[in-house]
Amino acid sequence: MVTCVGNEVGPAVDGRRARRERSRLAIIDAVFALVRDGKVPPTAEDVAERAGVSVSSVFRNFDGLDDMQREAFDVFQERYALLFEPTTTSTMSRADRVAAHVRARLELYATAGPMMQIARQRALDYLPMAEGVGRSRSKLADQTREHFRQETTALTPAEAANLLSVIDSMTSPDAYQVMGAANGRSHRQIGRAWTTALNALLAGWPGLPAAEPIGQSVPGTD
Repeated sequence: MVTCVGNEVGPAVDGRRARRERSRLAIIDAVFALVRDGKVPPTAEDVAERAGVSVSSVFRNFDGLDDMQREAFDVFQERYALLFEPTTTSTMSRADRVAAHVRARLELYATAGPMMQIARQRALDYLPMAEGVGRSRSKLADQTREHFRQETTALTPAEAANLLSVIDSMTSPDAYQVMGAANGRSHRQIGRAWTTALNALLAGWPGLPAAEPIGQSVPGTD
């Protein structure tokens, strides 16, 4: 029996809330697992089977597939927030910062590329997902800005913005998908191509000082 005194909620209500939260997390974890297995996008039946719940339970916990996918993307951004963080330091050489930038992007896309792909697809006709994708792109832009802050300080604000936008676009999830799916490049080949392209871009960008000699370390080939 549920007992309520003032604003206090009895254990039965707390128990139902806990079970509901466990069910929601199981469903979201099922979405992640299905996407990793290549089920893009997963159906309600797929999710229910993987989560060990009924299809009706999926729709009791979420306002349809759009809402389920949006919340899964929100949870994804929380769980993998560290993959969006800068990974360079001010003492690193330009070549090392290029390598670190490429390595960070490859790790993110290897871990979460399919989920990000679903989000971009759903963003076309579902505003909450579009807002989530916008936040994700903003975090990636911030990461790029930190990785190449030393270069941008030598440029005018307009030229710095141009440079950062090119780097961010070259190593975006869209570029990764095009190179992999449309051009048949492997994860390792994309890493090598990005590293070569970024070093060449920075070496030839007007107004940037010469960099240290480029080493042989290439992300994805260790």
